[in-house]
Amino acid sequence: MADAANVSGVLAHYESIDGTRRAIETLREAGFDDLEVFSPVMCPELEEALGIYSSPVRRWALIGGITGFTTANLLTIGTSLAYPLIGQGKPIISWPPFIVIMFELTILYTGLFAMFSWMVHAHRPKLKLSPAYRAVFSVDRWGIFVPVDARDRDRALEKVRETEAVEVEA
Repeated sequence: MADAANVSGVLAHYESIDGTRRAIETLREAGFDDLEVFSPVMCPELEEALGIYSSPVRRWALIGGITGFTTANLLTIGTSLAYPLIGQGKPIISWPPFIVIMFELTILYTGLFAMFSWMVHAHRPKLKLSPAYRAVFSVDRWGIFVPVDARDRDRALEKVRETEAVEVEA
């Protein structure tokens, strides 16, 4: 969906999460998989109905944590070997003083990787709202936009009207 001129489809308004969930299931069974759903609150039921089960962000956060831990080890060990402080027979590489730096870099990298991966996977920041968005979708209604071309519009309208839609825009 590039711009409002190229967007064609059916937009349905719903008053409940359950009605929206049933509509998503009905539309997906009819073969409409490219749905855009608008919701005023987070709804795991709608994500499940859309077939979204897990986010790739947690994998990136894990990769960030491992990278931070590895970076901290390389930094502390490398610094200790490059500038050795030999004191009373203690080992040059000693883990207890490194724990704080390892912890801090692990947390820092985890947070940064998670934030940037969320921005990438959520397509943020969105500089323009979807042309199908209506202000009521942020207040008390749910919406489903079904992008279709002219030949599938009638079939999409028929399926949307079978659901509990309060208002339908074509």
